[in-house]
Amino acid sequence: MGTIHWQPPDPFIEVLHVQEEHSSFIITIQSTSQSCPCPHCGVPSSRPHSRYTRLVQDLPIGEKSVTLLLLTRKWFCDHNVCDMKIFSERYEWLSVNGRRTLRAEEFLRKIAFSTSCLNGEKLAKAMHIPVSHDVLLSIIRKTDLQPEISPFCGY
Repeated sequence: MGTIHWQPPDPFIEVLHVQEEHSSFIITIQSTSQSCPCPHCGVPSSRPHSRYTRLVQDLPIGEKSVTLLLLTRKWFCDHNVCDMKIFSERYEWLSVNGRRTLRAEEFLRKIAFSTSCLNGEKLAKAMHIPVSHDVLLSIIRKTDLQPEISPFCGY
């Protein structure tokens, strides 16, 4: 296997393992931070609860799709007045329940707004980011669009 040049989206991410398949890479990663702020109260926690895995789609490398196997920790929130007792790590480069990195989602958003979603599905597959047209439609629906002001009267 040759050397791949995948840049982690966060300086606190450590690459544990890279598995090369025929048409894809599976990259196992985890956070190296020793604490995590509670998303509800903001108080940092340094007491881990457990771990679970998430599969996250990222941009391709060459002609191979990339799946990140993200080992995510759950933490205890020890702040007395916080209602959240256990929470999961959050990442700036990944939405809370995201299945794709934000950079992959932005790339797919550009495809979805540039063409029909049926053609976008084919284009994304050719670009080694396999998604369905329904995924592209959901990306369009959840995009916050600001209404434009028309320079023409009455529009």
